Amino acid sequence: MNAFYELNRVLQWLVALLMLVMAGGVTYLWFELFENNLVMLFLIFVITPVLQFLIAPSMKLIGMYRYVSPMLLIYAPNKKKFDLHNGTSFDYIFIYPKKGRRVRWQNLMLHYYLEGLLAIVDEIEQKKIPETIEIRGSSYFFSSRTAQKLGFDVKTAPMAEKLNILINYLDLLWMYSLANGRFSLPKLNVIKTATTTGKRLAENRGELERMNRILSNRMTATRQ
Repeated sequence: MNAFYELNRVLQWLVALLMLVMAGGVTYLWFELFENNLVMLFLIFVITPVLQFLIAPSMKLIGMYRYVSPMLLIYAPNKKKFDLHNGTSFDYIFIYPKKGRRVRWQNLMLHYYLEGLLAIVDEIEQKKIPETIEIRGSSYFFSSRTAQKLGFDVKTAPMAEKLNILINYLDLLWMYSLANGRFSLPKLNVIKTATTTGKRLAENRGELERMNRILSNRMTATRQ
């Protein structure tokens, strides 16, 4: 989890509420502009990433975002379904490797994803969540082959999910470019949805640990 959530709880709430007020102001201004000029509707591609950033702390504090690693969260977690999402742009600010650290961001991201999946496996094995739980998410970092090795079924993302990603495209663009170490345009036509159950994920613990160990060794070698 990023360093912000290690601050005093009262301070977290003060910052979160201030950011919520800012989000309300941005939304109000956009509606005002939209009423006078329909072209302003296209600002949704800019406004949405800004709002996602501003509401992130509040979503964490009220329990809508539950982090299982610094860059993997569950949206609106419940006993039937875990909807996995990449960390927010707010998280990137705190977690992105500082100047001088030579660890590739893509490797670090993969490491955080694997750590998050292993944390879920721990909860399954401890009977905190049922083996029947559905676990799903979209990723640009796991290939279909890798996802299948981890017990996920991979299929083309539904249109609603692609539309949501399109609206958040600017956010995705800079995050994806950072991960690749260069300017990269995410391709909507290759977006996949990966789905599994708690039982199948737990059965692949060995593969998760093996991949995470390889990544950890690779990052250690990079730092030296």
